[in-house]
Amino acid sequence: MYLSVIILAAGKGTRMQSDLPKVLHRLGGKPLVQHVIDTVRTLNPAEIVLVVGHRAELVREKIGGGVRYALQAEQLGTGHAVMQAKDALEHRRGDVLILYGDMPLISAATLEKLVAAQAANPHPLTMLTVTADNPRGFGRIVRDSAGNVIAIVEEADCTPEQLAITELNTGVYCIRAGWLWDTLPKITLSPKGEYYLTDLVALAVADGHTVRALTTDNLSETMGINTPQHLAEAEQQLKMKNEK
Repeated sequence: MYLSVIILAAGKGTRMQSDLPKVLHRLGGKPLVQHVIDTVRTLNPAEIVLVVGHRAELVREKIGGGVRYALQAEQLGTGHAVMQAKDALEHRRGDVLILYGDMPLISAATLEKLVAAQAANPHPLTMLTVTADNPRGFGRIVRDSAGNVIAIVEEADCTPEQLAITELNTGVYCIRAGWLWDTLPKITLSPKGEYYLTDLVALAVADGHTVRALTTDNLSETMGINTPQHLAEAEQQLKMKNEK
């Protein structure tokens, strides 16, 4: 199994109320993104690419070697961010695991299951979803009458019926490399002026593919750190985890 990893770490993290890049805020004594890097290293990927943007040189300085860096000079959305890793990974075969640098509690066991699910998938995309009563602003997973994933709808765009959906998008995907690089350019610009990685799901469905989903009920593992309150919650979760 041949695996590459893209970690998205370009955001400013305005809600953290600090000019420090969000992924450099510390949890358990080390930067948020370092937790993610350490976890994905246990998967023995061929390559780890860290997509940086806000104060990129500071992120490089704090994280150092052991990963490749790709620069997202303009913040044009998650699809655009992944595209910045193309030059580093386009020659790589196999699958690409994509996740965020602000998800420090994601476990190696969950990522291993996701990667294994995609390795066994004849279609190009497997995503990680979570079921939870508290949506925390996550996009909703829309399935058809047969139970197949057909779209991700961002919370701001949801109908009242979609807001009631409890299966949520975590933003973690494992995607066949060739299909990823061929399909990313097909993502269209959103009304907000961004290219959304979530559009890959609808594009896969339009291509006749079945989108697979690995579902967890562990919301704390899949939470992104967006506010000081989230960071405090993650500190508590990490403490509980270490005490087990």
